[in-house]
Amino acid sequence: MQRDRFVNLQRCIRFDERETRYQRRFEDKFAPLRNIMEMFTTKCKSNYNPSAYLTVDEQLVTFRGRCPFKMFIPSKPGKYGMKIWILCDAETSYCINLQPYIGRVNGVHDGGQGTRVVLELTDHLNGSGRHITADNFFTNTHLARALLGRKMTYTGTIKKNWEGLGKN
Repeated sequence: MQRDRFVNLQRCIRFDERETRYQRRFEDKFAPLRNIMEMFTTKCKSNYNPSAYLTVDEQLVTFRGRCPFKMFIPSKPGKYGMKIWILCDAETSYCINLQPYIGRVNGVHDGGQGTRVVLELTDHLNGSGRHITADNFFTNTHLARALLGRKMTYTGTIKKNWEGLGKN
């Protein structure tokens, strides 16, 4: 395929319904990609049986186009792009579930965002006895207790000045 033909096709391709696009975008910033993302995650969940060890983290998909939830993260190699929360198998790096970060909903600060993300990503694994590992953004005692209640265990990094730690 010639480059010009590919660019023209790429410009015209859509993954959403044109008739309902405006209304859905008003309700959901991720509407143009929501359907294809849900199909992808459904296939990831149904076609793979993950190992006992899973990990949750953020991933920045490099992107410089127009997007209402584009992020700038200076510590990442790409710096600009779409932030995605992702649950992966620790042994194979296979994507099991993912969720786009579209910013604050209605400007409301979500204090327990890390906990909410981990619980939503692992919701389909309740009672499986799997072990979840994540970094200090997600780590708190509420999450560890919630996962234990769902018959899963948790390991996470913490900072020295963490509230739950004693002085020793």
